[in-house]
Amino acid sequence: RRMDKRVQALITDMSQPLGYAVGNALEVMEASQTLQNAGPNDLTKLSIELAARMIYLSKKAASLEEARRTAEERLVDGSGYRKFKQAVAAQGGNPQALDKFELLPNATGMREVTSPRGGYVTSIEAEYIGSASNMIGAGRDRKEDPIDPAVGIILEVKVGEKVDAGSVLCRIYYTREDRVEEAAEMVEDAFRISAQKPDERELILEVVG
Repeated sequence: RRMDKRVQALITDMSQPLGYAVGNALEVMEASQTLQNAGPNDLTKLSIELAARMIYLSKKAASLEEARRTAEERLVDGSGYRKFKQAVAAQGGNPQALDKFELLPNATGMREVTSPRGGYVTSIEAEYIGSASNMIGAGRDRKEDPIDPAVGIILEVKVGEKVDAGSVLCRIYYTREDRVEEAAEMVEDAFRISAQKPDERELILEVVG
């Protein structure tokens, strides 16, 4: 506001990670799918809302509703995806990797994490998922730690879904085995499972600005 700029921020639900992918290459894959209108519902919805508000705040649309329609149209017609590929190329990246995921760094191992009991997923602690990802190299505990772009976690269920004992909750993709079991234990602890189905929560809780 001091710079005379229109700014808004969205406060969103953090009872679970956004989308299904956690980790560098895995998130690039999911972003590519989302921009091709084939991504997770929550990530797609939030992406459209963020894009719409940028369009509206930059005075490219007369109303927020018009801005949402524009964002949805750009998603469906593929122009948003094409622009993303142009941005990747402009920064020296290989845009073909967005269509051919084998060109991205890939993990060498996979570990399934299963549910210890049946019920409904009531929450997925994003902090635990993030810490488990750090353990296998997807993030840093210290700024000097290296990042492994190939590793990460793919959720197989989301909040509100019913699971049975032994159902796969997520898959851990790794290149080193030394902390995989520790990460698997933390990931299992991240999933809160109850006999009662939780109420649906709004993705966008509040708009600031």
